[in-house]
Amino acid sequence: MKFMVYICVASLSLGTACWGGMWEKKTSIGGTGRHRVIGGNAYQYGYLGLGHVNGAGADISFRDWWQYNPATDSWTQKTNFPVANHGAVSFSLNDRIYVGGGSSLSNEFFVYNPLQNQWSAIANCPISPGDVQGFSASGKGYVIHTNQLAEYSPSTDSWSLKASIPVNVSNWSCTFSNGTSGFLKVGHSLFEYKPGQNLWVSRANHPGLSSGGSYGFSLNGIGYIASGYVGGLSTVTEEVWSFNPANNAWTREADFPGSSRRFFASFTIAEKGYIGLGTNGINLNDVWVFDPSKTLQSSIENPSQILLYPNPCTEKLILYGLNKPVEYSIYSMFGETMLKGQTQGSIEVDWLPIGNYFVLINNRKYVFTKV
Repeated sequence: MKFMVYICVASLSLGTACWGGMWEKKTSIGGTGRHRVIGGNAYQYGYLGLGHVNGAGADISFRDWWQYNPATDSWTQKTNFPVANHGAVSFSLNDRIYVGGGSSLSNEFFVYNPLQNQWSAIANCPISPGDVQGFSASGKGYVIHTNQLAEYSPSTDSWSLKASIPVNVSNWSCTFSNGTSGFLKVGHSLFEYKPGQNLWVSRANHPGLSSGGSYGFSLNGIGYIASGYVGGLSTVTEEVWSFNPANNAWTREADFPGSSRRFFASFTIAEKGYIGLGTNGINLNDVWVFDPSKTLQSSIENPSQILLYPNPCTEKLILYGLNKPVEYSIYSMFGETMLKGQTQGSIEVDWLPIGNYFVLINNRKYVFTKV
C-alpha cells in the first residue's frame, strides 16, 4: 500500500514548515493487541512482544515474542520471554536484544539470541528500571530509573552506574541514539548522554504536543519521536518530530496516519522506523513503517489549497494546510451524506466502507479513497 506523503505548508510557529517522510501500514502482529510493550532489532529482523491489557477487566500480562521479516511483511512467533511482563525495558546491541525490569522483574535481565531462538539470564542490573525506554550507544547498553543511569558491557557481562541524569525521569519518557550518544526526552526537555565523557548535556526542547508515552527511534543519525499523550492519558497526538544532533534542531515530519497512541514500541530495519501496538483506550496490534527517504517535495501555489494524506487511507484522513477549524462534509460517489463535522486537521474514517468519497471543505471538493 503506497501513500502520498510530503507536503510543504504555511509556516509553523515551531520547527520547520516542511513535513516529510512516508508512513505505510504493514501486516499486524499475530498476537493480541496490548500496550506497555517492548521492541528490538537484530540481523535485519524486527521484534515486538510482552505488554499487557487492563482497564475495566483483569490486568493480563503477556510473554509472547514475535519476529518481523520485512522481505515478506510477515510475523513469526518465537520463544516466549521467561515471564509474563509489561513495562519492561529493552535495548538492541550486537544483534542481541536485552530485556529486563518492568512489572514482573526487579533488576533481572535476559538476552535474546535470534540465531538460537533462546533467552538467557545475564548479570543483574544495579537499578530496577521500568516504563522508560532503554538505548545503546558506543557498544554499550543503557537503562534508566529516576535520575540513575546504568551501563551494560556485553564483553564482561557487567553493569556500572554512570553520571546522574539532571532530572528525575518520569515513567513513559523515551529515548533514541545516534550510535555515539543517547538522547532522553523527559516531558518536553531533551538531554544528550555522551558515553566517552560520561556527561549529560541539555539540548533543544521538543516543540511538539507530546508530553509522554511516545516512542523514539533513530535513522541515519537523526532521532524521531512519534505520537504519545498530551498532558494526560486521555489525549493522544499524531505528531512526529525529528531531531538533528548536528544543528540541535527539531523538524516536523509527516504525521502518523494510523490511530494515535501511547505506550507502544519500535524497532528499526535498513534505516526505516517501525512502530506498533500501544493504546488510545483501545489496545492495538497494528504495525506501521516510516521511510524518511520517500518524500515528494512540492509547494502549494494557492495557500488556501488543502492536501489530504494518506490517500488512499485506512483509519485517519489528515488535512494539511489548515490554519483554523473548518466545517466538512463527506459524501459517497452517489451523493449520500456520510458524515458532517468540524476538524482542525484530521478525520477518523476507519468506519467508512471501502470505496471512493468526496469531502467538501471551504466550498472546495476533494476526492479520497478508503481502503
